[in-house]
Amino acid sequence: MKTYFTFLQRNKLFTFVNVIGLSISLMFLLLITHMVTRQLTVDKDMKDADRTYVLANEIWAGGHILLGDKLQSRYPEIEDWCAVSGSYEQFVRTNDQPVNIQMMFVRENFFRFFNFHLLEGNPETLLANENNIVLTRSCAIKLFGTEHALGKTLIEQAFGDRRCTVSGIIEDIDNSIFPSNIEAFSLHKNVRYVNWSASEENTHLGNAASCIFFLRFHPNVNPNDKADDIARFFKEFFWIYQYDSVKEVLFIPIHEFYFSDTLAAGAILNQYSLKVVLIFLTIGVLILFMAIFNYTSMSIAQTSYRAKEMATRRLLGSSKKSIFWRMIAESFLLTTLAFVIGFLLAKAAEPTAMELLHTRLDIVGDLNPFTLLCYLLLITVLSLLSGFVPATLLSQYNPLDIVKGTFRRKTKTLYLRLLNIVQNGLTIAMLGCAIYLSVQIYRILHAPLGYEYGHVIHYPPMGSDQKLQLFRQEAQKLPFVKRVSFAQGTPIDGGNNDSMYFTSADSTKDLSFQTFVVDSAFIDIFHIQITEDRHAGYNPKNFFVSQSAMKDLRQLGFTDFVRSDRGGYTMNVVGEFKDFQIRSLLMKDPHPLRMQIAPSDSISPWNILVEVRDEQPEAYKKQLDQLYSKIIDGYPFDSEWYDTLVQKIYEDITRMNHLILIFTCAALVISLLGLTAMSIYFIAQRKRDIAVRKVFGSDSRSEMLRLIKFSSASLAVSLLIGLPLMYIGIQQIDKIVTYESSFPWWVPVAAFLIVALISLASVWLISRKTVRENPVLNLKTE
Repeated sequence: MKTYFTFLQRNKLFTFVNVIGLSISLMFLLLITHMVTRQLTVDKDMKDADRTYVLANEIWAGGHILLGDKLQSRYPEIEDWCAVSGSYEQFVRTNDQPVNIQMMFVRENFFRFFNFHLLEGNPETLLANENNIVLTRSCAIKLFGTEHALGKTLIEQAFGDRRCTVSGIIEDIDNSIFPSNIEAFSLHKNVRYVNWSASEENTHLGNAASCIFFLRFHPNVNPNDKADDIARFFKEFFWIYQYDSVKEVLFIPIHEFYFSDTLAAGAILNQYSLKVVLIFLTIGVLILFMAIFNYTSMSIAQTSYRAKEMATRRLLGSSKKSIFWRMIAESFLLTTLAFVIGFLLAKAAEPTAMELLHTRLDIVGDLNPFTLLCYLLLITVLSLLSGFVPATLLSQYNPLDIVKGTFRRKTKTLYLRLLNIVQNGLTIAMLGCAIYLSVQIYRILHAPLGYEYGHVIHYPPMGSDQKLQLFRQEAQKLPFVKRVSFAQGTPIDGGNNDSMYFTSADSTKDLSFQTFVVDSAFIDIFHIQITEDRHAGYNPKNFFVSQSAMKDLRQLGFTDFVRSDRGGYTMNVVGEFKDFQIRSLLMKDPHPLRMQIAPSDSISPWNILVEVRDEQPEAYKKQLDQLYSKIIDGYPFDSEWYDTLVQKIYEDITRMNHLILIFTCAALVISLLGLTAMSIYFIAQRKRDIAVRKVFGSDSRSEMLRLIKFSSASLAVSLLIGLPLMYIGIQQIDKIVTYESSFPWWVPVAAFLIVALISLASVWLISRKTVRENPVLNLKTE
């Protein structure tokens, strides 16, 4: 390999471009493949996973805790069942110091049903009574300073300051459908303290989606064969089926549920989009292929300089086969070096990648004999892909053709141009997709919502109503505070759902209201437009309704007084307001809205909203945070700008956009590096042609235009490759970002112009010296 190392040393640009290009692409590929591997192996060790299903309907997965026993008593096919409810933030005390933890309420058989790694405790008695609590290892350290917390007690504030005993310690949750932020587990009976409607005491099954059900069936049973019968059974007593809010029963295998389009009610379980996984994997592979194209095309460009070496070896007795495998071995060395650098880059980028990919990664921790074998196989495959074309060219050509120059002509006129066209086409497609997604996100974040807001801070209710009223009074005294509002529900969280049912002669109408209980300050903070006010005054049954809701009520014959056929629930219509957007703009099933305007001192708030002036909002927020902390006795809390809450709703697509932009920038860098290097070698090959034309009267400007024209023609062909790929990518984005809007015609134009500008600027800069050279310098040896 001495001649190869000499070649690399003399061609530093070739070495640099290929090593950096391959290293960057391998960094992305390693991060993405680790993400994909983890996603595809979620709960891989779960026992009896092939017989475990999640209960769902055609809209969401979930049910009420009382469904479990009803199902098991009626259907003997069910071997066992388990249910979990919510991820609730709870405050506990160990040494009079309040600490917030994330708690999940589960059925008593939870740790027998699922095989979590138990560090301490008896699996049969972990949740034997309501006072038992199971902690994760990190939570035990957080509360007691040691992972050995078995038998210790803590005070649960939400349970009426009841003492709870730590009955078990489990390993931290990782790579599971259960969120890794869950720190504690309590018996489901205790959910009555934080959400009574989800508890066993609510015999009306009011909170119909408060639990996620897992059912384990006997072997060789397909539960979906019983789905229609179960739906008819539910229609006998379960109100969401009785009033046709949902109609179907579905059983989703637990391993399929992670990638299912049917979402867990309340988003209490981890789920991921398989489309996103495939998009990232595709992009990573495309970037890798671009780097391989770089290596291949630059190797082909360099074969003209190595042709004499290989021709000499052939004349001295080397066979075609030995030349071929020599080139493959050289490719293996360079690819191995790039892989090592790429692995180090991936490890350095791991924290950022975990945040963007929204998953845990541990590239070093996942090293084992199997992964090392996979890495070796990857390097081997890349070496063959990268080195095959140049190795074939050099081994197949007749040494006399190389001496005569035939080889050199074919190299510069076919292979380089073809590979450069493909590379530019991929870059145009990726850049177009990135721009399109950025445009869609901008449109979503700036779309009219039907309401407006300024600098509004959101506080969670962390104390008694008396303390919260004190905060309101003290905050209103501050000169920079414009308004303070107490509310039960905001546009971004959608308020509380309340369904009313009306029966006519020929049909049943369901109006599923999203309900807000607010004060007058709320109306001013969000600039809600009241279009009709009947001045009825405050009454717990008085509601303003949105324009679309009023339209529905008028069709049913209601304009003033509304009575639901379910439970005899009544409301008085006292006004109307303009519709406004709740939750995400990506939602396709908007609910009618209603709003009760009540005095602030009569509202037990779910949301505390403070609007401040525009001058120094961050300084004002800091002062308000200090005031709130003082009033709630130093309990930890999170206050956020309302604008931040809006952006969080779209964080998944924003994160995807950031990733695609990063991938696109990497593709542009790789493409630019390769284009620059290839242009240098290509122009070096054309020096003689330029010199001959200049002798016959051509000038520097004409030669520059000729090179630009040649590159422009290649870019035009690249566009023909890039447009179909861009169309396919945009279709996939539209399936994920379901926001209907007109396609911006300028997106493919902008993508093409950016790539063209970079490419032509590179050719222009590199060619300036060549076209100005004295032709004698390139012809004197002829």
